[in-house]
Amino acid sequence: MAIQFRLAALGHTMETGRVVEWHIAEGSKIEEGQLLVSIETDKAVADIESPVSGVLLRIVGQVDGVYDVGTTLAWIGEEGEEVPEESAAQPQVPAANQAAESRATPVALRLAQRHGVDAEALEGTGPGGRITKEDVQRAIDDGTAPPLKAASEAPAPSTAAQPEASAADAPARSRVTPVAQRLAQRHGVDAESLQGTGPGGRITKEDVQRAIDDGTATPLKVADDTPQKTTDVTPAVRSETRTGVEVIPLAGIRRTTAERLGAIWSQAPHVTEGIEVDFTALQAARTANADAWRNTYGIAPTLNDFVLKATAEALKAHPQLNSALIDDAIHQYSDINLGVAIDIESGLVVPVVRGVDTLGVIALAGKVRELADRARNGKLGLDDFSEGTFTVTNLGGLGVDWFTPVLNPPQCAILGVGRVRQTAAVADRSIQFRDVATLVLTFDHRAIDGAPCARFLADLRARIEDPEQLLP
Repeated sequence: MAIQFRLAALGHTMETGRVVEWHIAEGSKIEEGQLLVSIETDKAVADIESPVSGVLLRIVGQVDGVYDVGTTLAWIGEEGEEVPEESAAQPQVPAANQAAESRATPVALRLAQRHGVDAEALEGTGPGGRITKEDVQRAIDDGTAPPLKAASEAPAPSTAAQPEASAADAPARSRVTPVAQRLAQRHGVDAESLQGTGPGGRITKEDVQRAIDDGTATPLKVADDTPQKTTDVTPAVRSETRTGVEVIPLAGIRRTTAERLGAIWSQAPHVTEGIEVDFTALQAARTANADAWRNTYGIAPTLNDFVLKATAEALKAHPQLNSALIDDAIHQYSDINLGVAIDIESGLVVPVVRGVDTLGVIALAGKVRELADRARNGKLGLDDFSEGTFTVTNLGGLGVDWFTPVLNPPQCAILGVGRVRQTAAVADRSIQFRDVATLVLTFDHRAIDGAPCARFLADLRARIEDPEQLLP
């Protein structure tokens, strides 16, 4: 009997997933454990294996479609077996696109969609009258939420919600997978001219990369000769008529970042405090010991590694900041799991180092290197993003003196680290040149007040300026 292959929750917070690429063609045999489909969550791209052996009878979920957890994406069974006639799974219009024309925040829109509520009809209590998640939940709880209009009354869906053609019909549109198309665009390659080795002759990322490496890739023709294919890759993007304008749709990690940070910015009152920290002693200790550490441990911790360690120790003394605001309740954690912001080609990712307070700075440095290497090679898994309790983001390496970081929801605080710069300062009644950096703490004022955050920053400064306890 044919079974339904459904979109499973790949993490505790996952509500939707985007189909990135099918690795098996419709009608092909597949073995249990064989790679079937790649799914993008709000954290990473996960490769999903087939749960059973058989034949991929029908692909229901379309590439680049965003679906709720539990949606049927495909049918797997015996060769020749009939599957129920049903409409193709309808992907959501991405919340980022809806939010551009909506008074409701992306989180509020998703909550309203799950409950069949017309969010636009509600009264907004957020900044500028925006409709927040709390507004939607209140209407649901009170029984005053207006239901969504029937499909016949609603505006016609955008092209993003149209079922995709079957694999056999795919060449009539684009034979190039979205991932391959983006890679080709970055390198100025005409992906359509390549020979595809994917299911049904589709052109995959590997096909494009191979052509680039071999030097056989055909360059894109000038814009006047080649019609733009942007709408084939990312639907529902309004075209720009002006010349000299490149329209870059929000997609992938960039779209996820926009939705999450846009939602938290509209909901949480962000308050920022900053403090100058003297890194002279720590810098001198690191310079004096770096070679010895490399010879003994195989690694020399960076200044940021020491900041992470000092942050974990300060959080032990100020646990109010090691918390999250979830469903109108403050969750204060005993484990100290630090999210470390890493800038990669596709956007910002924040993998988590767990139990930082239990690690020495050498072990911590090794874990941070490993996460950074895997992030840049696209090898991070969903577990690498879970259970974070506090985030540290460092722009010092890019020459930034200070900045105001945005909260990483649902965490209540985030630390921003600026560059270490040499400046004249008064010490021991004389003017000296010192190595100074600005540390900036952003916190959610709904959960934490300013005074505890000021004490945390003062404690963190003291630990960095007297670094003996941080050294290996």
